[in-house]
Amino acid sequence: MAIHCGPLRAEVTAPESEKFTAPMVLVHGLWERASTWRRFAGYLAHRGWRCIALERRADAAADLMAHVADLRVALDALDAPPVVVGHDLGAVFALHCAERARAIVGLAPLVGAPLADPPPALARAGSWLARWRGVPLGPPGGRWRSAYPSREVVEPAALVRQVFDHIPPPTPAPALPSLVLALEDDPTTPLTAARTLAQHVGAELITLPGANHAALVGPGWEAHVAAAHRWIIQRLGVDLLALYDEAMSPE
Repeated sequence: MAIHCGPLRAEVTAPESEKFTAPMVLVHGLWERASTWRRFAGYLAHRGWRCIALERRADAAADLMAHVADLRVALDALDAPPVVVGHDLGAVFALHCAERARAIVGLAPLVGAPLADPPPALARAGSWLARWRGVPLGPPGGRWRSAYPSREVVEPAALVRQVFDHIPPPTPAPALPSLVLALEDDPTTPLTAARTLAQHVGAELITLPGANHAALVGPGWEAHVAAAHRWIIQRLGVDLLALYDEAMSPE
């Protein structure tokens, strides 16, 4: 089902049997759209979560912090503070909105300057002619092709350049339950960069085997969503279930 959360379009996957009053918000990264989360959303909905996969606004003039502002407005439009799971650039956006969430999971976050070296995959985005002209860029090719497999999706050249040059670090929020979930051999987000981001924001770090940055659709995606879900339940399960029991009890 498609809805709008503030300025953003969203795909909603309803749970088979709702267990939690906190919704699960899913935030995609570069060269992805809300539909990229459908496998994750199906897994989580089966376990009782109402999943809301947000679609980043397609505006060539919007910079990184404009997209963060959109996400904040979208989260404010929900009935309850959500658990937010972000992938790639979406993980960084999610961490920027920590004050509006019950918990944050950043899966294979895209980390760049000033915390780490620029993501090398972005230097191969689109053709050299498209980069020179500043037209919308297709996903990286060559050895980076598997990192962003949705070949039909394009991104504004200005946004890609900004991400390559400087990704504003999120404000540390050590009091918020937060997790950086990294893949040990991911060439797009090296483990050293993921560890630096986790330390900066005060998040836990869990590493999983694997090298495919396309953690939502690539090989092993079931292990990725299972690890994220297990951590969420371990950290918030008692509170979430109590919230649900309270909401369901007769007055």
